[in-house]
Amino acid sequence: MIVNEQRLAAALPGYTIGEQLGAGGFGLVVAGRHQRLRRDVAIKVIPVETAVASGEFTSEAEMLASLDHPHIVRVYDYLEVDGLGLIVMELLTSGPLTRRRNLNQPQACAVGMAVAAGLAHAHERGILHRDIKVGNVLFDIAWTAKVGDFGIARMFTGSGVTGTARGAGTPMYMAPEQIVGGRLSPATDLYALGVLLYQLLTGAPPFDPALSLAQLWQRQLASPPPPLRGVPRPVADVVLRALAKDSADRYADAASFAAALAAAAVAAYGPGWLAGTGLPLHLTDEIRGIAAPAPAAQPPPTLTATAPTTSPAGRAGQARAEGTVPATRRPSAPSTLSWDFPAAGSGTREGRQPARGRPRRRWWQRPQITVPLAILTAVTVTAVALVVAIDPGHPSAGTGRTPTPTPTTTPSSSLAPQPLGPPLTDHTSNVLSVAFSPDGYTLATGSGDTSGGRDPADVRLWDVADRTRPTALGQPLTDHAGAVESVAFSPDGR
Repeated sequence: MIVNEQRLAAALPGYTIGEQLGAGGFGLVVAGRHQRLRRDVAIKVIPVETAVASGEFTSEAEMLASLDHPHIVRVYDYLEVDGLGLIVMELLTSGPLTRRRNLNQPQACAVGMAVAAGLAHAHERGILHRDIKVGNVLFDIAWTAKVGDFGIARMFTGSGVTGTARGAGTPMYMAPEQIVGGRLSPATDLYALGVLLYQLLTGAPPFDPALSLAQLWQRQLASPPPPLRGVPRPVADVVLRALAKDSADRYADAASFAAALAAAAVAAYGPGWLAGTGLPLHLTDEIRGIAAPAPAAQPPPTLTATAPTTSPAGRAGQARAEGTVPATRRPSAPSTLSWDFPAAGSGTREGRQPARGRPRRRWWQRPQITVPLAILTAVTVTAVALVVAIDPGHPSAGTGRTPTPTPTTTPSSSLAPQPLGPPLTDHTSNVLSVAFSPDGYTLATGSGDTSGGRDPADVRLWDVADRTRPTALGQPLTDHAGAVESVAFSPDGR
């Protein structure tokens, strides 16, 4: 479509018309700026006479204007002038999702939750998008993900809406019911969101888009999607459910999908995963509570120590730990630690003597400092006592006799280490070094025999995206002449 700039300027006298941003089957999009409000905008242009059906473009504008959500592109104005339909909407300067090729898995999940939040808002108002794909997710200057291009959106309330295999959707993202012309529902958009997430997490869609259209649709209708290699099981299960052939087997609505994805991300990446993505998310309180759970209150670890009677250090440490060491001066502890900063104008300047009759205290003699120092001293001596108790051969152990072994520390059960999965047993000699890749999803291990034996040395790589089920990656590297005593990844992980 070619539209003369002067024609656009005449249709929008309050705007300065900029460069073309994109074009497609539904028209083109150009940049603009509202002269009085000084607001940058995107202007979607389509010839009114070429609309697919009478009133369709007006319907799109009305639907978009009814949607007001942080994760949906906002519409400012709609008008028909000189045979042109014009939708004025917010300009998203950071571009579409297609430009963000370096998202890690937690960030991909955050984008999926943002899209789900926008879809939930639209679905609550009876609107289906019908064309969710990476090209229709855009970012603003703060990197907030927003759903755009409701060009083929439809109302699904009342008698519902049916799909069509021609002109409604992008083939690679189309749900089975959309392909065969069946009844569409919010689950149709969730299928497309499942394809988008699969693509972000694995780097490729579930089915090869290079196939002919007939072959592609046949696989989408009959073949299960391949497993998501390198994706933790909880997250993979959420995506695969969204890709179910029968819409009844998918999530009931976008909010249910978002809740499941949030819980899966916490299980796979830890409770702090959301904050680490750096992407703004506008979620309901319920979904945010699942995605970013408050840390559970943990009781302090219980430490007990019994030092040998022959160890002076042990006796001193035990006495201090129990608080039985006499003190010539025991100041009352303040409720909060405070540091002794002089008030403005009251401190002594360099070269000036302090006032008579008020001996100046050293910094370690001040009450505010004495309490932390006493605590620090007790903790330090206790730590020394623990070391002596653990190591009978320590020179501070007194008479030189080996003391009777006694338990030294009893950590609480919450701190007890637990295995995450089966041990890695493929090495035939001692494992001397391990290293994680910068993204935390690959583990390198190096082995060898440092005693002069003939056990082979090798380096192995492991996929540890699912920490409970690590799997070997490729063949081991066995060309080393000696033991591999150190392995490392380059900073970019390549």
